[in-house]
Amino acid sequence: MKHRTWLGAIALILLGAAAGLWGPDAFRKSDAIASVGAAALESVASAGAREANASNAAADPLILSYSAKFVCQEPLQPGALYYGTVAPLVQEKTEVLIHNPQPNSITFYRKAVRARLESAAEIAPGNWAAVTLKPDQAIRLDCDDVAKLLTGNPAATFIGTYGIGVKVEGFLVIGVGPQTVSGRTTVASLDVTAEYSRGSEVLKKDINYQPWWWYWWWPLPWRLGYAYQRILAISDTTLNIDCRSALYNALHQDVTRNITDQTQASHTNAALSEGAKYDPTNVLNLAGDTQPALVALIGRCDKIDTFNMSVDYVLVSNKTSTDPDPRGGGTRIAYPWHPGRLYDLTVVMPQNVTKDLDAYLRQWHTQRWIDAGTNSATVQTAMNYFIPYWCGWGYWWWWWHNGDCTDIGVGEGESLDVEQIVPTRVFMSVWPPAGAGAIKR
Repeated sequence: MKHRTWLGAIALILLGAAAGLWGPDAFRKSDAIASVGAAALESVASAGAREANASNAAADPLILSYSAKFVCQEPLQPGALYYGTVAPLVQEKTEVLIHNPQPNSITFYRKAVRARLESAAEIAPGNWAAVTLKPDQAIRLDCDDVAKLLTGNPAATFIGTYGIGVKVEGFLVIGVGPQTVSGRTTVASLDVTAEYSRGSEVLKKDINYQPWWWYWWWPLPWRLGYAYQRILAISDTTLNIDCRSALYNALHQDVTRNITDQTQASHTNAALSEGAKYDPTNVLNLAGDTQPALVALIGRCDKIDTFNMSVDYVLVSNKTSTDPDPRGGGTRIAYPWHPGRLYDLTVVMPQNVTKDLDAYLRQWHTQRWIDAGTNSATVQTAMNYFIPYWCGWGYWWWWWHNGDCTDIGVGEGESLDVEQIVPTRVFMSVWPPAGAGAIKR
């Protein structure tokens, strides 16, 4: 082949020279012919170089290299709640499945290479690690395996290595070299598939909740925060029935009958009168919420007969043990919100995990109080007397008014992409990789 190539080039040069001697523009044609001849010689030289490189590469082992992109990111510690106003990052994970379709065992090598931003410092690739698959066996590499391969630590996990909310991207590289089977050397291939999943692993719930307290400074005729049913007389059957007013009148009578200390009775009646000003459907900032109030939350009011009605209610307070006793003095705690007002709370939690929502609300409030400048010890004391109510669960006051607030809204989604990885033929000067070891899962 080489001799034919050289002879063709020489013949082309001689033919061009002859044409230049006989034509009218000998000098111009001779320049073009010289150019053609130079190109022909360069082509011959390139062909010779390619053949020389192929000859050198023939001495190197032929490797099948499978390169699968990976992307890994964990938004939350497993089982943890998210305390924030917006949903956290979604979870992204990659799994690479490797199957041996050959009738014999295959030893191959794998490594992870992390991709960096162009402006970032260089990141060294992980070391090769060997693994052997028996016929028709398969293994799966996940994000924890990525951490193991990048760090060389067989006990590494992705979250333990990179933390929460950190995106790590790069390539998982699988190299398969010549295999010796029954005394002969062959190149064996694998089945390699990459799965990429990206989704929201959390539930986001918008909940309007109504915080109240059940603390009071002295014994009352009722338990605050406790569900009661009260039978009340209808004073005038010709008028509209004011269930709330009738209930407050009955509560004032309870004070007169059951509280013998006149100072305590006076303050309790004043708190009931203050509580009657609170409209649970539209709570205003009444005098800065500085006055102690006992508020009746009515869950249901039914007419039993012409002269009697049944009222279900819960009695709550707007005060805690950290508030000053109205009989004494002291300094009132500054709350970052008003008792009884409806607030929107973003709840984000892992899917399919049973969680204590009451504890979540308490922790959420605790952090908000501390952020507002309240002493941590004071907040912890107040939390002992905090009862959160939230709507949409058909309890007490919301039996009638569960349409007044946003119920639980759930948002979730997940995508899954599958890609078959095709190998690239690569000549390696050294194979197996020097110093490669097996990292066990």
